[in-house]
Amino acid sequence: MALKTGKEYVESLRQLKTRVYMFGEKIENWVDHPMIRPSINCVAMTYSLAHDP
Repeated sequence: MALKTGKEYVESLRQLKTRVYMFGEKIENWVDHPMIRPSINCVAMTYSLAHDP
């Protein structure tokens, strides 16, 4: 299996059936939540950089 791209990584997170609660509140779209997304972007960039020759 080949290494995912950054975009594939983010899309794979969207397909997870993950329940996320923050400060006692359920977050429905946790992948795009403004407090979580910067961390996801950092990991996605690592995947993208792995494809950079």
